[in-house]
This record gives sequence, structure tokens and C-alpha cells, in this order.
Amino acid sequence: MNGITGEQKLLAILAHISYFLGGLGFIIAPLVIFLLKKNDPFVYEHAKQSLVAHLAILVTSCLVGLLCTLLIGVLLLPIVGILWLILIVTSIMAAVKAFNGESYQYPFIQGFINKL
Repeated sequence: MNGITGEQKLLAILAHISYFLGGLGFIIAPLVIFLLKKNDPFVYEHAKQSLVAHLAILVTSCLVGLLCTLLIGVLLLPIVGILWLILIVTSIMAAVKAFNGESYQYPFIQGFINKL
């Protein structure tokens, strides 16, 4: 084993699949884990990955929601739906990696995450 404890795995998994909490829980849970576990590289990296991915989908959804008021965003709704499906699939993949004690990098947003 690589020295990753069950608590570390649980926190990393929770950060990735926190969208099941509903509401803004999918932002708050990874943010709290990110802020409280800065001294734990495994949990910190997983929380950072999920926080940025969740913030990206939140911002995208809000922008499309605003554009829907102008009727332009209606055309973008299927794209947002696809992005949510991608988030769900990649989050589950990340949770499995965390369960195995491995790191995971979300596709498409890695350049931004590396700058943090």
C-alpha cells in the first residue's frame, strides 16, 4: 500500500462526488476539504481538482442560465447537459482513483489547475 489512509481516501472521494449533496454542497464540501487539508498533499490535490471542476460547471451553468433570458442560451442547454454528464463520469472516475490511493486530473481544465 502507498500509505494513504482510509480517512484520506474518504475525504478525497467526498470532494469528487459532492454534487450528490445538492444545492451548493457541490462547491462547499470540496472548498472546506481544500481549506482544512492543506497539509495533506493527497487530499489537497483531489479537493483542488474537484473544486475547480465544480466551479467551472457552476459558472458555465450560470452563464447559460443568464443567456437563456435572452433566448440565446436555449441553444446552449444541450451543451451544458453534456458537460454535466462529463462531470459526473469524470468525478466517478476520480473517486475510484482516490479509492485506490491514486491521483487524478480532470480533462479540459488541467492547465488552469496547474496555475493554482
